[in-house]
Amino acid sequence: MMRNFRLLPFIYLLATSLALWVNVVNAAGKEVNDTIREHIERHQMSGRLVIAGADIAGRDVLWELYENNNYTPLWQKQESIDVLIDMVGRAAEEGLLPRDYHHEKLLTLRRSMSRRAADIAGFDILLTDSLMRYVYHRYFGKANPADLDSDWNLSRRLDHDPLELIVDTMSAAAMQKHIVEILDWGPYYQRMKALLSEYREQAIREGGGYPAVPSGQTLRKGMRDPRIALLRKRLQASNHLAAIGPDDPEYFDAELERAVTKFQSEAEIDVDGAVGAGTLATLNVSLQSRIDQIRVNMERARWILRNIRGVDDFVVVNIADFKTTLIRDGEKVWETRSQVGRTYRKSPIFRADMKYAQFNPTRTVPPGILKRDILPKLKAGAQDYLIEKNMKLVDTATGKEIDPATIDWAAT
Repeated sequence: MMRNFRLLPFIYLLATSLALWVNVVNAAGKEVNDTIREHIERHQMSGRLVIAGADIAGRDVLWELYENNNYTPLWQKQESIDVLIDMVGRAAEEGLLPRDYHHEKLLTLRRSMSRRAADIAGFDILLTDSLMRYVYHRYFGKANPADLDSDWNLSRRLDHDPLELIVDTMSAAAMQKHIVEILDWGPYYQRMKALLSEYREQAIREGGGYPAVPSGQTLRKGMRDPRIALLRKRLQASNHLAAIGPDDPEYFDAELERAVTKFQSEAEIDVDGAVGAGTLATLNVSLQSRIDQIRVNMERARWILRNIRGVDDFVVVNIADFKTTLIRDGEKVWETRSQVGRTYRKSPIFRADMKYAQFNPTRTVPPGILKRDILPKLKAGAQDYLIEKNMKLVDTATGKEIDPATIDWAAT
């Protein structure tokens, strides 16, 4: 009895301590909720919210997330927090910038996290805004193509309810895997991602850039020139040539010619095994420029590939490469050269459903090209020009061919 009696005060004190602790936690929790509510309402009123020096971009969905959750913190699992911070920290792998997702600020707040309601509330909202920004940029791209070119007609319609998308992502057992699954833009995007990693590794290995090859006469097999040693170093840096060279590095041998040919083929420039002005210009494009090109194309891929996800058969015109490609069952089955507009008369960029294909069609010269390009040449020597270009002069009213010699071109 005495033994049990002596235990009673201890048990009572322990229970009292636990109750007090729960009250403290509950009190702190209510203060956090009130702080989150204040932040959200201030954001709704003013349209701006700054936390730890970072602008909160989320608006309607962010507000609704917290309103539906009674302004309690959305981030309850340390594992989810760690996954998000790690994921946005590796945004560069997607060609994006970690700072756009508050990465450094999140790291700092996580390291110095206190029990202050303001810190807990701010950290939670910053995490939510980071996730929303990241998912949005991965889904649509960081830039709106219509802001860059009004001719872009690519849909920016979200295939999911935006609120459900964020809620499902936050509640997923494996957040990163979930994001990969909903934002998988297919093998083309993954190839660019791998290429970006490869070029960045080269930049580290080469101290930031490729060795430059000075301009001069065309270099070809059988020549000896001091610039050839630099050419070797350049091709070795990009893994087109074995690192171990010949006894005479200034001599252009058959192995170097094969490396140049391989480089030209991959760069899709004239393949002749010689290094003239065109090949030299391509060789001397900086590593950083190549990295930037890949990042830009990954951004464009986010605009485009989302619209054809799940579509196995499609035709794509690569304006910059002057090529049209047919994809069937996800594989390239046919490719041909394409004619595109000049810089000052750009080909339109669009997406549309293809209803039919016409092979070897007749082509009517557009009025603008007719006026600026064709008529001056017709006046200079009409018949020869038309024969050279395999073009015919046709009366649009009757559809009959007209002899160009019967036209007074000076009067046109």
